[in-house]
Amino acid sequence: MLLTPARVAAMAASLALSVAASAQAPAARPSRPRVTPTMAAAPPVVDGKLDDPVWKTAARVSTFVQQRPTDGGAPSDKTDVFLAYDKDTLYFGFHVHYADLSRMQANRVDRDQTTNDDVMTVFFDPFEDQQRGYAFSVNAYGVQADWTLGGASVSGGQASTGDMTWNALFSSGGVRVDDGWTAEMAIPLKSLRYPSKRADESHTWGFQISRETRALNETDTWAPVSLKVLGFLPQMGQLAGMKGLSTRRNFEVMPTVTAVQVGRLNTTTGAYKASDVQEGGVNLKYGLTSNLTLDFTYNPDFSQIESDQPQIEINQRFPLLFAELRPFFLEGQEIFQVPGPVGTLLNTRTILDPQYGLKLSGKVGKTLIGIVAANDEAPGKVDNTADPLFGQTSQALAVRARYDIYRQSYLGFMFTDREFANSYSRLGMVDGGFAIGRSIRTGFQVVYSDRVGLNGLRRQAPVFNADFRKEGRNLTYFGAHNDIDPDFGSDLAFIRRVDQHQTVGRVNYRWWPKRYIVNSGPGASYDFYYDYKGVKTDGKKQVSWNTQFQRNISFNASVDRNLERYRGIDFHKTRLNIAGTVLTSRKILIRADANFGDEIRFITSPYLGHTSVFNATITLRPTARFQSLVTINTTHFTDVRVQKTDFDVKIVRALSTYQFTPRLLIRNIAEFNTLNKTYGLNILGTYRVNAGTAVLVGYDDRYRQGNQLNARLFPTDEYRRTNRAVFAKVQYLYRY
Repeated sequence: MLLTPARVAAMAASLALSVAASAQAPAARPSRPRVTPTMAAAPPVVDGKLDDPVWKTAARVSTFVQQRPTDGGAPSDKTDVFLAYDKDTLYFGFHVHYADLSRMQANRVDRDQTTNDDVMTVFFDPFEDQQRGYAFSVNAYGVQADWTLGGASVSGGQASTGDMTWNALFSSGGVRVDDGWTAEMAIPLKSLRYPSKRADESHTWGFQISRETRALNETDTWAPVSLKVLGFLPQMGQLAGMKGLSTRRNFEVMPTVTAVQVGRLNTTTGAYKASDVQEGGVNLKYGLTSNLTLDFTYNPDFSQIESDQPQIEINQRFPLLFAELRPFFLEGQEIFQVPGPVGTLLNTRTILDPQYGLKLSGKVGKTLIGIVAANDEAPGKVDNTADPLFGQTSQALAVRARYDIYRQSYLGFMFTDREFANSYSRLGMVDGGFAIGRSIRTGFQVVYSDRVGLNGLRRQAPVFNADFRKEGRNLTYFGAHNDIDPDFGSDLAFIRRVDQHQTVGRVNYRWWPKRYIVNSGPGASYDFYYDYKGVKTDGKKQVSWNTQFQRNISFNASVDRNLERYRGIDFHKTRLNIAGTVLTSRKILIRADANFGDEIRFITSPYLGHTSVFNATITLRPTARFQSLVTINTTHFTDVRVQKTDFDVKIVRALSTYQFTPRLLIRNIAEFNTLNKTYGLNILGTYRVNAGTAVLVGYDDRYRQGNQLNARLFPTDEYRRTNRAVFAKVQYLYRY
């Protein structure tokens, strides 16, 4: 059957109507806990000490239940939370008690780096739409973290991070006390998006409080959260009774000034040349309403961005995705994330050198809106000035809208377009997600791409996907089917694979013993692929066993038996995978996985060899101020026909940080790659006043073995400097 645009649209509409009809009205929800904060006569001094008058009259929450490891169990320790507000700010006080102080884990780190610490977190769903939420957390030293939550992508009962790079201005402080620690947070309402209401109208938001005790792998929540219910946001309590909240519009200006000296080695001539660059830029944020924000950036500076986490790229059949790291593109990116088979429909890494960017995001009524526009100077940076493309820029546009139908259910639309010279690449999508009852979710995506290349060749192609998921405390299963046309593509997307009809089935079961094992059980999956010619190209069967022990220890093992067709040859592969974590100690945390067995050598004349892959992440924290995150990635490939090593790659990377004061830190990244024969060193000093105001000074040095650069100019294996950069940057955030 030929999938024309009209037929694809008709299929989408038919599926949406049938699912919406079958999805019953939301099941009656159990009573939700509710708390009403008191009006603060005067704001507290945010120093972590609960000695301000506001805490004597503040609303108090002391009733918590376990979310994990025991669903609904009694907490191991006592927690007290105090709540107050005024027209501009929400105030929270925390008293975190420990029956055994040796359980407490706290480190002096930079903001957003408290992943392995004990933290208190407050969650907000201001629109109570269960689609997008905000999280703010603090540890015993007052170190803050913030992120947004997605609704549709959350597994049963878990608070998924939608965007950990989202940064908001708020104040926090923490101190250690005899039986644990106390902390305070002051969250300006300007840092949130919430419904606009009259001064005499009462606000009611979705609300949750959680406490995490890492040594016990325990999470306690105020509103009970169960794995039997799909999603974290639907199980929130309520923050109610707030009146007279400010309706002033947020306006932020953040100018940046950067000075950089860059040196590069010309591998053709052997000459090393340095140049100086001074640049200025500005970022603007304006709250059109309390729930709709406009962002603009001119000449965005990305000099403080870390290098990409290295990945082993040799013998990869399909392309690897490198995560976006640039702040302007990161904020609000979860709006454009769509679960499905394509990968990433908007991959902003394709916009290499933007001169400006514009973004509109927020919610109008029941419709979530996201619009991003940017230009890119990179395509026009060609060497030949006579080239008609010289100096031209490409224009990129992405539009996303999602309409809430009912609880955790929506219909959405997305459009992307990249224009360059006489070429264009356009993509349109209709999608939907529907909750059925409290533990079942189904969804679909229909995508259509239309591209015209610089050579004038036009290609149009569709994608169709449908999936079904059932979550439960014991039994979980998932099924999906997708079709990706061979001609499908987009210049703004990351597409790993095309020309496939894929069917997926997965099932997992968990037992929950009472003592040393938190949960344990088997899993199984079967995926199979056919191309558009009807040839079976892949068949993937897996059985697994997963166990979570007490005290943050886990072990997982699986066996794969796969068929993979490459260059017209069917290869049958068997692989064993094992993985584990030991996160019990504050000083040493270990995550590791290994897999070994048959693998194809993806070359012109492919053959079946043997690979051994090992990956490990080790976090070392000898003191509360210092930490080093060491990652090790290795791949060893053997040609079993002659019992000879084909390649042996090792990548080692260490990210070390020393926190002198809450504002001052120094960070170092050192990495070594045996395949490319390269090593690098990156040092960054940061003085951070808040989420937007900072002074940064950095140094970056890159080396590579000479005969890997140019064996004629550098015939030995001596390492040569290829790049060096020194930079200083100042950015200051003004909020009005």
